[in-house]
Amino acid sequence: MKNLPQKGSENASIPKQRSEIHTYLHVGDKVVHRKFKSWGGGVVMETWSSELPGGMCFVRILFQDGKQRVFDNNFDSAHCCYYAGITLINRIEL
Repeated sequence: MKNLPQKGSENASIPKQRSEIHTYLHVGDKVVHRKFKSWGGGVVMETWSSELPGGMCFVRILFQDGKQRVFDNNFDSAHCCYYAGITLINRIEL
C-alpha cells in the first residue's frame, strides 16, 4: 500500500511544459514569395498552432493579389513556408 502513487505526490506539483514549436512568422510580418512574384507582397494575418505535441502550426498570409494563402509555419518541418519560398521582408512589433 505504501508504494501506490498518491494524489498529492511531488511530481503532480510540477506543471507539464508544452513542447515549444519553433515558428518562422508572426502576425504583422511582411513577406514575399520568391517563386510567385505575381502575388506581390504579403502580410501575416493569423497564426495558429496545435496544443498537442507534434501538432501542426499554420500561418495565413494576405497577398497583394487579394488572396489569402495558408502555409506550414513550423520551422523544424521540411514543409515550412521558409523552405517553400516565403521570405521575410521585415518584422513589425505589435
